[in-house]
Amino acid sequence: MIKFLKKLFSLPVRKISRNARKTKLRPETNRKHVGKSLFFLAIALFTIFIFRFVWLITDNHVGDTNLKVMATRNYQDTVAVQAKRGTIFDRTGAPIAVDSSTYTIYVVLDKTQVDTNGNPLYVRKSEFGKLEDFLNSKLGIDRSLIEKQLNSKFKQVQFGAKGSNISLQQMKDLQKAADDQKLVGIGFTADLSRSYPFGNFASQFIGVASPKDKKGVQVLEGNMGLEKAFNSTLSGTNGVETYQKDIYGRPIPGTTKVDKVVKNGKDVYTTLDAQLQTNLEKLMDSAVQQTGAQQISGTLVDAKTGDILATSQRPTYTAATINTDKDQKYFTWNSLLSQSAFEPGSTFKTFLMASALDSGKVDLNATYQRKLQVYDTPINDWDVTENKSYTLPETVTYAQGFAMSSNIGMSRIEMDMGYNLWEGYLNKFKFGLKTRAGLDGENPGALPADNGVSQIQSAFGQGVAVTPIQLIRAWTSVAGNGTMLEPHIVNKVVDPNNNTSLVAQPEVIGRPVSNSSVEEVRKLMLTVNTDPVYGTSYSSSGDPDQNLGPGPLFMVNGQPAAVKTGTAQIAAKTGGYMTGAQDYLYSAVVMYPADKPEFIFYMTVKIPSEPWTLKYIARVANPLLTRAESLKDEIDASRTSEDKAGKVTVENYKDADPGNTADSLRRTVLSPVILGTGAKVTAQSIAAGEKVAANTRILLLTNDKDQVMPDMYEWSKAEVEQLANWYGLKVTYEGSGNQVESQSLAAATNVKKGQSLTVKLGS
Repeated sequence: MIKFLKKLFSLPVRKISRNARKTKLRPETNRKHVGKSLFFLAIALFTIFIFRFVWLITDNHVGDTNLKVMATRNYQDTVAVQAKRGTIFDRTGAPIAVDSSTYTIYVVLDKTQVDTNGNPLYVRKSEFGKLEDFLNSKLGIDRSLIEKQLNSKFKQVQFGAKGSNISLQQMKDLQKAADDQKLVGIGFTADLSRSYPFGNFASQFIGVASPKDKKGVQVLEGNMGLEKAFNSTLSGTNGVETYQKDIYGRPIPGTTKVDKVVKNGKDVYTTLDAQLQTNLEKLMDSAVQQTGAQQISGTLVDAKTGDILATSQRPTYTAATINTDKDQKYFTWNSLLSQSAFEPGSTFKTFLMASALDSGKVDLNATYQRKLQVYDTPINDWDVTENKSYTLPETVTYAQGFAMSSNIGMSRIEMDMGYNLWEGYLNKFKFGLKTRAGLDGENPGALPADNGVSQIQSAFGQGVAVTPIQLIRAWTSVAGNGTMLEPHIVNKVVDPNNNTSLVAQPEVIGRPVSNSSVEEVRKLMLTVNTDPVYGTSYSSSGDPDQNLGPGPLFMVNGQPAAVKTGTAQIAAKTGGYMTGAQDYLYSAVVMYPADKPEFIFYMTVKIPSEPWTLKYIARVANPLLTRAESLKDEIDASRTSEDKAGKVTVENYKDADPGNTADSLRRTVLSPVILGTGAKVTAQSIAAGEKVAANTRILLLTNDKDQVMPDMYEWSKAEVEQLANWYGLKVTYEGSGNQVESQSLAAATNVKKGQSLTVKLGS
């Protein structure tokens, strides 16, 4: 542009000079010519400027700079409105995980920072010693770090980990103390954080959320546990607002415009009961001290609903000590409830016995000899293993064998059943399949390997891998009338944006065994606790710590509970099993009351350092179950909601991963049923876009080459029709009810197109 103007100006000047020399006109005439030339030059320049001005107005750009945006920034601003992360509550509304702010302390060293009167807003060098004493005494910050930071070249400095994560109250106390000492230049920056008021409270189960930077906006994101599994539910969506500002950048009142409404995250009410959970945590601390175990876990379940009321493990952590507790020798980030599979040992005999009774393959009064060789592997009972000889009779009945936890007795029953029949029951109990309760990183476990020894050993809980939540799922059928419930971790999900809630109800997922068979199993479990000769939880010495004399170890309100104990070998990393004197996983499942259980408690103790006794588990189970019984009415009352019932919009799941889809649906309080083991969903029973109520069952058909019959207990007639249409089955109905009571094609068996299916309906 400059070169152009130079050329533009120099051209007429040179032309005027030449003309003057050539024409030799008088000065007056030359002045007229010069005037005309300057006039036309001014017109040309004005035209150029007008054209440029119109161009800028039209295009709004100079090079890569958007002039309109620059101008807008001078008088208005657009900001993101942070969505509030949903709160995690216990079932009664006690907050477990909430949004909060923590603070980081800083010190101003910039000498240009003064107030309107010229007073310094920075720390003078003469005050460094006083400030060092203050930071060291109040926050424990190392003096060498303070000195280094104060003598740095930065205009503002911070002081590491001990100068961060300061609570609101602590920040206020520090501000007051600094004012009292007349220290200036100290300030605090707020940081988004997540607070866990109960401290040590089902930590691996609940998990943690921490700040993450996403596109320049700080958000909280779940790292593990429920915080991670329900992250999309809890997170919400940020809003956008635009406001006009004055020359100092301050918002002008009344000018704010909402461009995008903020949508806060939903609140998740877990099934946990804060009173029971707190009680369990204290009892677990005592159990660790008493046993010196590498790991322990314990879970309390409502037997009538499948709700997990309390769950904990050791070693564990709190949100405040997460960076130090993880260094414990046997620490794991995994939730032992659902993410770690193990061989359960003799507690698994409850399922073998229920299956044998259901199929008529055992006579409890028949006797057997306690000697057995399976191929090249001898099977021994615990008294022979521990004492190298029989301390109990060599010949016993199968009922006595259950009470004494005889591996040989259960092995003989399994051999009489045949593995095909036993495997069918394992499938009915859904072992080897994730619960899909909505948890993150769930372990599916594994059925026995395809060899005779492992299959027989599975009868007493070796050679099969399970998780506690899978055992709990199966035990709901033993505690009830044979009806199996899906374990629930969420009581309800509340949307604060429209005051609606999705309230979970008990979810029936099958009936693997009959009512009569589980009634008999519970009677056998009672003898485990009460038989003075064969019962493995009957103590001849009692337990003074619980004020118990000789008799049952597991007592609640003066009544013996139904119990099954377990001692499982632990697989060694180098193959085979560990061989140390106490290298075992000790466990017990306790059901109370014994005749009609309201609660199920399961606890494991891995490799204790102290001599083992079941008293360690009883000292946790007895007070916890007693407390649960006293809170029963409160627990039942917490299954309601005053909010308006919400709806869930069904999405299109075609070609999606079935397992991930099922987990996602469970988190929205729906009841998914996966048909087959294929890798993709090919059809769904409820069309995309439909709005359905909480607890609605939705069938997901997968691309499995085999058609496996599901357990349709309590399905509706419409759901049976949908399955028959997909599988090509011919259905005949008996009865006049609206729910399935029984089916002619057994659950977990393969069926073919054209087969006949008879379904009995009832109420």
